[in-house]
Amino acid sequence: MAPMKGLTVFIADLRKCRSHEDEERRVNKELANIRTKFKEAGLNSYNRKKYVCKLIYMSLLGYDVKFGHKEAVDLAGSAAFSEKQIGYLAVSLLLPEDSGFMRAVVAALRRDLRDAAEPSVCLALAAVSNLATREMAEQLTDDILAQLLAPAASAFVRKKAALCLLRLVRRHADAARARSWAARIVPYMGHRDLGVTLAVASLVTALAQQFPDEMRRAPAFAVRRLKSLVLDGESVGDYAYYTVPAPWLQVKLLRLLQYFAAPEPELLALLLRVLRHVLDQSQDAPRELQRMNAQYSVLIEAISLGVHLDADQALLHESALLLGRFITSRETNVRYLGLETMAHVAARIDSLAPLKRHQGVIVQSLRDRDVSVRRRALDLLYSMCDVDSARAIVGELLRHMAVADLALREEMALKVAILTERYATEYAWYVDVMMRLVSLAGDHMGDEVWHRIVQVVLGNEELQLYACRIALQTLRAPVCHESAFKVSAYVLGEFGHLIANAAGCAPADQLKALQAKMPAASLPARAVALTAVAKFVNLFPEIKTACLRVLDRYRGALDAELQQRACEYYALATVDSADLLPTVFEEMPPFPERQSALVSRLLRRDTEDQRSWVPGGRDMNRPARKSDDGDSDAKSDGPGEDQITEKLAEPADQEADEQTPEEQARVAKSRRHYARLLWESDGILYDGDEVQVGLMAQYQPPAGRIGVFLGNKSAAAIYDISIAVVSKEPDLVSVEPSAGQSALPASLMQMAQARIYFDVACKQLFAASPVLRITYTLAGAPTVLELQLPVTAAHFLDPVTISVADFFARWKQLGEAAAIGESQMVLKTGFLGSGDAVPWLRSVVGGMGFALIQGADPAPDNIVAVGIATTEDSRFGCLMRVEPKPSHSLTRVTIRATNETIAKVVATNIAMIFESR
Repeated sequence: MAPMKGLTVFIADLRKCRSHEDEERRVNKELANIRTKFKEAGLNSYNRKKYVCKLIYMSLLGYDVKFGHKEAVDLAGSAAFSEKQIGYLAVSLLLPEDSGFMRAVVAALRRDLRDAAEPSVCLALAAVSNLATREMAEQLTDDILAQLLAPAASAFVRKKAALCLLRLVRRHADAARARSWAARIVPYMGHRDLGVTLAVASLVTALAQQFPDEMRRAPAFAVRRLKSLVLDGESVGDYAYYTVPAPWLQVKLLRLLQYFAAPEPELLALLLRVLRHVLDQSQDAPRELQRMNAQYSVLIEAISLGVHLDADQALLHESALLLGRFITSRETNVRYLGLETMAHVAARIDSLAPLKRHQGVIVQSLRDRDVSVRRRALDLLYSMCDVDSARAIVGELLRHMAVADLALREEMALKVAILTERYATEYAWYVDVMMRLVSLAGDHMGDEVWHRIVQVVLGNEELQLYACRIALQTLRAPVCHESAFKVSAYVLGEFGHLIANAAGCAPADQLKALQAKMPAASLPARAVALTAVAKFVNLFPEIKTACLRVLDRYRGALDAELQQRACEYYALATVDSADLLPTVFEEMPPFPERQSALVSRLLRRDTEDQRSWVPGGRDMNRPARKSDDGDSDAKSDGPGEDQITEKLAEPADQEADEQTPEEQARVAKSRRHYARLLWESDGILYDGDEVQVGLMAQYQPPAGRIGVFLGNKSAAAIYDISIAVVSKEPDLVSVEPSAGQSALPASLMQMAQARIYFDVACKQLFAASPVLRITYTLAGAPTVLELQLPVTAAHFLDPVTISVADFFARWKQLGEAAAIGESQMVLKTGFLGSGDAVPWLRSVVGGMGFALIQGADPAPDNIVAVGIATTEDSRFGCLMRVEPKPSHSLTRVTIRATNETIAKVVATNIAMIFESR
């Protein structure tokens, strides 16, 4: 492109400006000049390019350029290459995605993509990659794919086309219809040009995470290409980097294979030969830094693939020994990679002996200058810990915790607590470590840690006596952390009687130690202490008077929680009843066995890792076993394998005291979603932290079709996806997967969506809704969602229009009949005061399948409706009257039907819909 004098002078003028105000004046002057020039007729090509380039430069400086878009689009649509080049550059930088000129840009791009001239095609591919709008994905994907698959296309164009498709797939995979053409690009992984193979490998890796079934042939091509590069010594020409053959391609292929299960035995044996050759080639450390970086990058991916395959333990042992050289390197990046990969190896290796040889070096890495290295060292120590090394590792972590930076202390405390509980062989050691832990890092951890200590003590009778002694010692110490104070108060309140006869541990001594620390404690800690004092009244009648003085002092506390506790405990303690206190303050029973909340929290913290392993050793990463019917086995050997079952969206009432406030809010939200789908055909059924479940329904009574959509909201991929519907009354209603649909994907990446359809058949009227069961695995933890499906007998209603006279005749007839179904309710409807209340009521009744009979009721706000419930065997009439009373915020709903079941189901649905409003 020829130099433009005007552009050069303008840039020089801006560089000479001494202040921002001078620069702004010069820019505004130039913008005014450009506006004037663009309005002139007959602007030549040179000046148009020059002015558009000035606009581009001003935009790069941060100035808002809101004109010149038409000129940029005109340049992009020009036949001259120099104009087209500047036009596409300007469009990429200046034009917003929602611009009205975007349609003209798409037309110009389509023209150039179909051009025979290679420069025009390459310019268009580059512009599509930069813009990558949804409209381009919808309209240009076929043209771009044609450039990749064209027999006469050059390698340069193929590379650009593959990378352009990759950009569109990452931004708009649904609009690009990637599933339809994904399988066609796999053979190009064997292209003779390594550049094309490299670009296609990137595209296949992205597609494999969304459409693994279509990419099932990719592992075979990847293994054969690796064999050609690593074992056969394929000539790579310019793609050799310091004698390492195409390291970028090797890394991509090794990473791609980690998204698939182990291949068939013949390919697996070949792949293991490749991995062993990579390890053998890395035994000697290269001297050149560039070659070392390339060789080590291939080695790290090879080890990660070996861990993923988990098919050769000797390979993992050799990898662990080789990584010992990494963690002693002077290079920070090499140490980081060594520690991270060694933690990955610890997740699958059957013997930790090769890793324990480097335990001293790993502990020393906790004091590294780089915080990321320290974090990886902590992960590795956590993963390689076992019964034999637990005391040493926990001791080192406790010693380091006092000097650890704040960003790492919370995670370190969490992992120390988990390791101590998991590998404790002596009760005394467990109590000592945990009390020391809450004293050292209590300010940097949540309440889950001290809650877990209490749960363990309550569940182990042998632990309770020693725990009481340590609790009393902790209270007598000069300094007592708040978390340690809570544990001590709770333990003494439950089991203080176990040490009451020991010297210096009399009931009065326990109360004195507890009372001495209460004034300096926080409000939540004092609340726990008041409960302990109240339990002392039951445990030790001899100090009842002293305990009542403490409770009486807090009856006037300013804090409402403390005041209420003190008043209630004082009243209970002064009631003249021999059975009341022992009943109310009975010893807490052991907590039920379930997955530790600490492990659950740690797994949540690590979900941003895209790999299918979590820190914690082989037990935490063992795949969940499957039973014969496909469900995960409820029993597991490792704490990381406990299934987390969430039963949400159940319309039946649940006891509020069995749920946390978070669970109550989540259930209430799910009930609202469920209620909305009782009268609307599509919407969200469940919206959690990890996944979102949507529903779309179509009914032609007595049949229907349900579409279930599962979306991944987490930062990691989910695997082992299963969606099924279980009918509680299979003889009355059947729900089966629709025929001819694609299978569910094996994995679902972040923000991706899977769908499945079910056919519903209403054989007879039913009362119980089917259950939607969704299972998936996230970060190594299997999860089961059981959601009540909004499919009721009321969904099989057909609207029927009758005259007003016929309605009231039928209404009277049903009212006088002896064996009818009638349901009448008076519901609180506070929303009646709003202006849209009555139209909303009409929408609800119409959405439920009823036909509204206009003018049937003298009161204009009253609603009269008729529907017929249709099953495979018969039809049942159903009449409804809705009478809102805004002055009383009440609504009376009356349903009369020729079948009792349909009347009750409609009434239940109406009540739930009103409640959720």
